[in-house]
Parts: sequence; C-alpha cells; structure tokens
Amino acid sequence: MMIDQTTACIFAFCAAIGAATFSIIIRMGQRYANATSGVVIGLIVSVPFLLILVLLFSDLRLINRTAVLCFFVSGLLGPCLGRLFIFYGIHHLGVSRAVPLKSIQPLVAAIMAYMILGERPGPLIWMGTLMIVGGCALFSIKKSGDISWNRRYIWLPMAAVFSFAAGAIVRKIGLGILFSPLIGVTITTISGLIFILSFSFALPKNYRPNLTWGKAWYYYGICGLVNTGTFILSFHAVMRGDISITQPIASTSPFFALILSHLLLRDIEKVTMPIVIGTFLTVGGALLVSWKFF
Repeated sequence: MMIDQTTACIFAFCAAIGAATFSIIIRMGQRYANATSGVVIGLIVSVPFLLILVLLFSDLRLINRTAVLCFFVSGLLGPCLGRLFIFYGIHHLGVSRAVPLKSIQPLVAAIMAYMILGERPGPLIWMGTLMIVGGCALFSIKKSGDISWNRRYIWLPMAAVFSFAAGAIVRKIGLGILFSPLIGVTITTISGLIFILSFSFALPKNYRPNLTWGKAWYYYGICGLVNTGTFILSFHAVMRGDISITQPIASTSPFFALILSHLLLRDIEKVTMPIVIGTFLTVGGALLVSWKFF
C-alpha cells in the first residue's frame, strides 16, 4: 500500500469539516428524537447508498475474510459504540463541549498506533498533548448556578474517544489487507447497524430507538449521509497516511464546530470564553502533533 501523507492530510482535513457539520445537525435534530434513534436512522439511510456505490465502483473480488472481520469489529467500535457515546455526549453537554473533548482522540490513537502498529511519531506529539489536555480541562469548567450541562456526562465523549481510536487501528489493519475504503465503510456501517439494533433491546426504554416517521428522519437522515461521507474521507486518510498524522488533523473539527454552533445554535449553545480558549488550545495541540507534515 502506497503511503502519501500529503493526500492523506487533505482527506483528514475534509473529514474534520464533515465531522463538525454532522455534530451541528445532531444538535438541531435532538428535539425530535433521542440519540439512539439518530444513530439508527443515520445508518439506515446510509446503507442503501453505500451498497449502490459498492456495486457500481468496487471490485468485489478483492474481498478478503480477514479484512471483512476487521471492518466488522470496526463497526462495533465506531458506528455503534463510538457514535452512541458522542451522540449522547452532544445531547447532554452540547456541541461546543462534547466535540472538543473528543479531540483527545489523536493522542489515544497515536499511543495505540505506537504499541500495535509500530508507528514512531516524533516528540512534537507529546508537546501537542499538553495543549490538548489543557484545552480539554477548560471544557469542564462550570460556573456556579449553570444548569445547562452536568459534569458527570463528560465520560461520554471520552468513551467515544477510546471507541473511535480503537476503531481506527482496526480499520488501518483491514485497509492494509483490502485497499478499498468504500467496501470498508460499507461493511463497517452495516456491522454498526446490526450491533446497535442488537444492543437497543438492553437499553432503558427512553433510550431505545424510535423509528416512527417524522422530522427526525430529515435531520438524522441528512446527518447519516454527511457522516458517511466523512467516514469515507477518514478511511482514505487512514489508508494513505500514518494514524499519528491523520488523526490529529481530523481532530481540528472543534474549530469548525465552534464557528458553526455560534452561527446556527445561539439559542441552545452557550459559547463561553473558557470554551473558546480550550478549543484553540486543543486545535493548536492537534496541529502541533501534525507539524512534521507542514
């Protein structure tokens, strides 16, 4: 597999913009359905489009059992657990807190890549880590009397971090065997849908998916398509470059999420000075981690 860090970083940057956009749509649609419904609707809408694309543009003879297993496990970690955690994180904490907290993902992914894939990121990663951790700490600052969010829900985006980071490692292994991001995304998405429908029966009643037709299908359907496009971009980035480079660049999504939430969610999102400072620290740390590309 050919490594092209420049192209990989372009894909990662586009994925960051897509991730920010989909997080805003989640927040806008939350009044119509719970987070689990949002994940399931998004996956249901995405699967037919992916299958059509695979049939039109992919060589099915490339499919390998080991790669399929990797993408199937990735579906459990990413579209299922990761998306559930980040959806509920956004619902309970808001876009401007949950999305930047998820930005510690490049650190976790880099450590996993170091231990599992043998990647050897440079010392700038550890310098950037201090900025990322400092930025994340600012998001947990809560003013006295502020009841718009609860600190006990901070674990949700952190759990998403570990799920998505582990998923990226498994996808990297799968893409090393099967060089087709489109097939990989399709298998991962179908796997995620199967797992989340299986898990939904164990969830409390108010957390189970409600697939009754309504406005939620418009919001979360669009959200699913945007996230699928982001997923494809992310697959291309991971396939073409090192995780220790592409993941930090993809983590700049909080910068775009902050701008979009200020423009579109003024009535339900409170963007405070600590959040602004924390966002720039987190994004700055992510860029420092990927400094060798620039």
